[in-house]
Amino acid sequence: MVRDRVLLIDEDPNLLTCFKTLLEERNFKVETAQDRDQALGHLSRKPFSVLITEYLLEHNDTRDIIRRVKATSPETSIIVVTGAVINDILHEELVDLGVSDLFIKPFPVEGMVIAVKKVLRTRQLAMRAKKLREQLHSTRIRFGEASEGFLLDPLTGSPEYQIYNSRYLKDRFHGELKRARRHNRYLSLLLLSLTSREKVKGQVPRKTDQYLIEMAKVVRKNIRAEDTVARQRQGFALILPETEGKGTESLMQRLKGLIQAHPPFLSDPQFQRLNRQLSFSSYTYPEHLEIPTLE
Repeated sequence: MVRDRVLLIDEDPNLLTCFKTLLEERNFKVETAQDRDQALGHLSRKPFSVLITEYLLEHNDTRDIIRRVKATSPETSIIVVTGAVINDILHEELVDLGVSDLFIKPFPVEGMVIAVKKVLRTRQLAMRAKKLREQLHSTRIRFGEASEGFLLDPLTGSPEYQIYNSRYLKDRFHGELKRARRHNRYLSLLLLSLTSREKVKGQVPRKTDQYLIEMAKVVRKNIRAEDTVARQRQGFALILPETEGKGTESLMQRLKGLIQAHPPFLSDPQFQRLNRQLSFSSYTYPEHLEIPTLE
C-alpha cells in the first residue's frame, strides 16, 4: 500500500521534529522544510498528499507556496499552523486560497494527526468522485459514438458526412411531419434515386457503392445543417424542415447540376452511366396531400 506523503514547513526545528515523529508513527512519509526555498525544492521533486505550513503575517512566502501548490497539484490538501491572530477576513482569504484547515498555536499535537486523516479522507472522496465523473463522461462519449454509429449508414455514414440509415430516416421523417402538421409549417422531402435494381445490376457493385459515396459528399456539403440526409434504397432522401415547394425545386436543380459536374463523375464512363440513371422527386407538406411512405 502506498503511504501518503506529507510536507511540513515551519521555522521551528523542534516543532518540525515533533510533528514528523508523530506522523511517521502513523505510517506517513514525511519531509520537512524550514523556509520557502527548501519547501519549493521538495515540491519540485515529488507530489505530496498534505502540506502543513506555518503562516507568518510579516511576509508572503506562505501565500506564494499555497498558490504554487494549488496551481500545480490542486488535489494536495493544505493545513495552516500559525501563532498570529487570524480574524474572519484573513481566515476567509486563506480558505479562498485553498486551505483545508487552520490551527492556532498552541494546540494539542494529537489534533494535527486527526486533521491530517480528515483532509486525506476528504481528498480521497474528491479524487474518487473525479474518477467516477471521468468514467461517466467516457461512457457517455462511447455510448454516443455507438449510438451514432448505429444510426449512420454503413457505406456512406462517416462522421464527416453524417448520412443516416433508413431506420433513422423513417423515425425522423415521421417526427418532422407531426411537427409540421401541429405548427402548420412547411416540410419537404426530396428523393434522389437510381433506377430499378435490375438496371443497376449491370454496374459493378463496388462501382455503385463508390458512386453513392461520392454523391453523398456532394449532397451533404450543399444543404443546411438542420436538413437530414439518409439512405433510401439505391439513393438518398433529404428531409427539409420549413421548406416550401419552390425552395425544394431550387435545391433539386442545384444538386442536379453539382452532381453532373462533380469531378470524379466527369471522366469515368461508369459513373456517367449511373448519373443518367439518377432520378429526382420531391414532395412538400401541405402542398401535397399525399406524402410517400418511407420504408
